[in-house]
Amino acid sequence: MKKTFLFLMLITILLASCGNSTPPAADTTKNFLQALSDKDDALMLSYVCADYELEALLEFDAFALVQTTLTDLDCQQKEMDGDDALIICKGSIDATYNNEVRNFHLSERTYRVVQQGGDWLVCGYTK
Repeated sequence: MKKTFLFLMLITILLASCGNSTPPAADTTKNFLQALSDKDDALMLSYVCADYELEALLEFDAFALVQTTLTDLDCQQKEMDGDDALIICKGSIDATYNNEVRNFHLSERTYRVVQQGGDWLVCGYTK
């Protein structure tokens, strides 16, 4: 009886720990957004595919002269098809300029993340 109880407890703990993991594509999207908000262009580019680099740098430049904060970030995988995933995020990038704060709500975008060379990379978004 005691062994059965211990076995069930072990299985419960293992199942609980498996359920809390975030898909790698969602983690990549979080890391991309954090690097964008932190204004770390080299790190940000390490999370994007080659086809999206120019657009990512343009977005990066848009935040260059303002103070930014990433607020309440949470990204989830919406859909996956082979090496492509769609990621939706909650939260916002809050940009402050001359004491005025503008919120860019992340829920307005669905990020396309692709697996290339074993890595997940942000490769654009749709509205």
